[in-house]
Amino acid sequence: MGSARIFRLVESSLVALFFLQAARVVFAILLSLFKLALAANQVSQALVNAHILIGFAIALAWFTPRARTVLPRLLGWTSLLVAVARGVLLFDLPSVRFYAGIATIALAGVYFTTLLRANRRAWVSGLVVGITLDQLLRARDSFFDPSISALAGVFQGQQSAGVLGIAVELALVLTLLLVGRLARRSTRQEPYEPATLTVLGGLAFGGFLAIELIVLGAPGVVSRWAEIPYTGVVPWLLIATFLPLVPGVRAILGHASSVFDNWLRGWVWLLLLLLLVAVGNRLVGVGAAAGLIAAQFIAIALLWWIPEDSPQGEVEQAGSAISLALLVCLLLIYAYSFVFEYYRLLPWMQGQGVVVALVSAGLLALPRLSGREPDPWLLPPIVPQGLSLAFMTLVVILGLLIGGYAPQPQAAGARDTVRVATYNLNGGYDAGNTFQLELAARTIEASLADIVVLQEVDAGRPVSYMVDEPLFLARRLGMYHVFWPTVEHVRGLAVLSRWPVGELSTAYFVGEGEQDGALRARIAIDGSEQAITLVGAHLPVSDDEQSIQNLAVLLDLMGDRTPLVLAGDLQTTPDSPFVQQILAEGFVDPDDLLGIELGYTAPAIDPAFRYDYVLARDMIPLDARQVDSLASDHRLVVVEVGWP
Repeated sequence: MGSARIFRLVESSLVALFFLQAARVVFAILLSLFKLALAANQVSQALVNAHILIGFAIALAWFTPRARTVLPRLLGWTSLLVAVARGVLLFDLPSVRFYAGIATIALAGVYFTTLLRANRRAWVSGLVVGITLDQLLRARDSFFDPSISALAGVFQGQQSAGVLGIAVELALVLTLLLVGRLARRSTRQEPYEPATLTVLGGLAFGGFLAIELIVLGAPGVVSRWAEIPYTGVVPWLLIATFLPLVPGVRAILGHASSVFDNWLRGWVWLLLLLLLVAVGNRLVGVGAAAGLIAAQFIAIALLWWIPEDSPQGEVEQAGSAISLALLVCLLLIYAYSFVFEYYRLLPWMQGQGVVVALVSAGLLALPRLSGREPDPWLLPPIVPQGLSLAFMTLVVILGLLIGGYAPQPQAAGARDTVRVATYNLNGGYDAGNTFQLELAARTIEASLADIVVLQEVDAGRPVSYMVDEPLFLARRLGMYHVFWPTVEHVRGLAVLSRWPVGELSTAYFVGEGEQDGALRARIAIDGSEQAITLVGAHLPVSDDEQSIQNLAVLLDLMGDRTPLVLAGDLQTTPDSPFVQQILAEGFVDPDDLLGIELGYTAPAIDPAFRYDYVLARDMIPLDARQVDSLASDHRLVVVEVGWP
């Protein structure tokens, strides 16, 4: 492979990587503003302005110059500006990151429109390698941008990890600056292989971007859908993503399709992709994970069918189709987010997350329905097979090392007392609508809690930057964790613990809003004969009849096990019949026992209500306090309890 192709491949891969990172930032900020508008039943000016900006970013590709003579300069300038915008994205200020993300998306759209008009094979290969790099960088803890958590680590004294993370991101930015310049100088040696996107291709590319951002490109979401360990997903998903780039693998796909009639081949791939996504959503275990990993392999392989040869007079469609793709991606991300906010606007969207994923997959497979000669899977490769396999091997090894590395939970040893906390995480957002997951981690750390029950915790939603929050917090704090989803596999309750968590049981509540529930777990204290039963709960807003039903559900889940600690957001005040009935079952309220008055927990700023409780049965509360933190819209409550 000539140096010109190497430079272009590296350049396009980094642009694709930076596009994905920016898309997560922009979509999360847009969706958080939209969520606020739904809650307030009022559209803010900030939301309107944000959508005007994203509209300009989407439309910019439409106006990309088409003349062949401007392609080299345009590729060079847009890659340079993407690198600069990505550098600005390092600043952890929501408004700065939003504008930098918008600029990155707009410039990446122009870049990929231009690249498609110059070299279709570099266009496809760059996207595949970019997605692979994105998965690799997020392999450790699924954080949306390692440089952001690294930057926070520097400010908190974790210089070694922080400097390394920032150095990697800056190195990638500098590499793009350098390689972009070298690619422009080598333009004359680069083959000219133009292609275009039709309207159908634009729809397919939009579906591809959506399903990658929602499910298939995120190891954390795949592991949550399949309910298997994260470390068991990372290397296999990396292989599935990169494997179609190997020429021999694509040749096998092309020959395998030949057993079907030409008109039937596309339908086979479409139905197979839809079936695998559905299996991954509906089943659990290794079979579900295998289905989603196979779906990722097919989704990546179908990328080769999106561009089409560029007959005279049709090249101008490329820009409009890229703009269409970005618009379709945005609409699908919004549709997926409605699944979690169904109760505010569209009740019929409840439980329809898999439908949005299937629509995205269906759009992606549309170009494959038509036969095409020559078969795009049989086109000459831009990356030789030996180099492809070597790179894939390196990526998988790094994925195993990075994804498998996690600090061992800190041994707490035998204890006479245990600190139990409850924390409504609010999806990682504070009351001002700023994503504060790192601050939430520091809040938990400051509480010195041994066990933490988390409510409203996300494990891979676009509005929460696709971060698996239980995984991130567990690895960040060196604790064990369990996660129980109540909504679409990726939102629910979690427990962080210094000791392994076992015997998990769950129950659902009824009420208004999204689905809520409670979990019960048995936690044995290492080095001791002591153990406690923990019940974590998040009550929904409910009327009197529903409240009675939920009380019965909670009491049945708790049973007569002792000693037992109930921790959670009960959405009601201490004088309510619900709380009084729980106290009548033998529970002790630490605030009453210790003489704590006005122990309000919500909102985090100037709290006026007490919704968050840690109640004990057959255990003695010795201390109760709050952590005065603004990481969420609730305060963390921690209670130290001992055995009689």
